[in-house]
Amino acid sequence: MASAANNLRGATWIVGSAVVATIMSSGIHELAGSIHSAQAVFIRGVIGSLLILAFWLPHSDFSIRTKRLKQHIVRGVIGVVAINLGFYSVQILPLATVTALFFTTPLFVTALSVPMLKEKVGIRRVMASIIGFLGAMLVIGYLPEPLSIKWFAPIFASVAFSLTLVTGKQLSSTERPGTIVLYFSTILALGSLPPAIIVWQNPSLTEWGLLTMIATMSSLRNYMDVRAYAMGDAQFVSPFLYTRIIFMVIAGYFLFDEIPQISALIGASIIIMSTLYILHREVKIGRRQ
Repeated sequence: MASAANNLRGATWIVGSAVVATIMSSGIHELAGSIHSAQAVFIRGVIGSLLILAFWLPHSDFSIRTKRLKQHIVRGVIGVVAINLGFYSVQILPLATVTALFFTTPLFVTALSVPMLKEKVGIRRVMASIIGFLGAMLVIGYLPEPLSIKWFAPIFASVAFSLTLVTGKQLSSTERPGTIVLYFSTILALGSLPPAIIVWQNPSLTEWGLLTMIATMSSLRNYMDVRAYAMGDAQFVSPFLYTRIIFMVIAGYFLFDEIPQISALIGASIIIMSTLYILHREVKIGRRQ
């Protein structure tokens, strides 16, 4: 079990990840309809791998050696599924709806942290996750619609992404963050190559710029997620993912001229209060320690 100080550091990393994810999602939304999701995922994997090599290669501790290759491969394959489904969901469903369904991720992380990470989940943290999810529902004004097969894409993407977060924490006990991200991006590129070849079309200069930005933000987000879950307990860190909806409201207003409704402001307040409550509880625990 992580210390209170490390939990707070993990929360800081995950909030930064939420900011980066908002930038990435805005770029994906802008490309919807012009570049197929499979092609975007492949380019993300290639550029991500090159970025990690460029950043990490000059360091003296650079190494791709690992004793946990099978775990890296499993995590990478799960990541191929998660990111392809995630990009695909953004293209076929309204952005607000996709965001709502993606916010089931912390609930899955909390559930998986018990059998996979042997963490103890307190009732107050479980309630904070649920309250944060309800706040996210208010922010985006989500209302259920008739069930369709396409609804399963973002749900399964959330399950798969939760597995990448939890397995990333498992790997972080022995692997460097750079090693984890490099293997992930490389396997992502290889796994997405076949479908990308089928749907490939030459991007314009503007589209290349957006694709590069998406790949950069996606790799940075992956790195920040690994750092967050390496430092803090999964069930403490995961509720802070809900802060992303606040950044999405800001991005929607300034980038897409979307004016948030009163429900958005109320929901954002609920998210802030629930995360601050968790923060307050962890500080109290830290003082007792």
